[in-house]
Amino acid sequence: MKAATYVVLAALLLTMQSSLAPWVAIKDVRPDWLLVAAVFLGLYAYPRDAVIGAWVLGFCADLMTVERTGLISFSYMLAAAGALSIREYIFRYWALTQFALTLVLALCVQTGWMMYRRMAYEPIAPLWSDWLVGALLTSLYTAAWAPLLHKVLLRMSGLLGLARPRYSHAGLRTMGMADV
Repeated sequence: MKAATYVVLAALLLTMQSSLAPWVAIKDVRPDWLLVAAVFLGLYAYPRDAVIGAWVLGFCADLMTVERTGLISFSYMLAAAGALSIREYIFRYWALTQFALTLVLALCVQTGWMMYRRMAYEPIAPLWSDWLVGALLTSLYTAAWAPLLHKVLLRMSGLLGLARPRYSHAGLRTMGMADV
């Protein structure tokens, strides 16, 4: 992965997360575009680049919060590793796959963060309410953004230095289109 382009992309995503996400929030539910980027890296980047890139993205997000440093970076790194571990067994270019994988990984990350908050601070809401609003709805909203952001990031794959598959050896012009 090209480091200079990744730094620009990370800065853009961090800016979007901090300034644009509140504008697209529905009630108190904001999308986590940084998690979508971590899943994207897990699906398309080289293994070492995916884990390091997701960790760096999370570390930058950690620096923007008042929480203990390392919580977000570790969870994004695990999300990228989770996507990385199954990417050879799924159709990663399908929007439904991107949605479902982001939903599952976002649920894991959001549930982990919710449990951390409940252990570190006095819980305000009951567990089911906290999980429903804090984890499930945020994960669904984040996953809804995943296909769009993956499409944009895939268009930038050449700039990022990510390899794209070539289907010409199978007689396919574009993915999903048979040579007729």
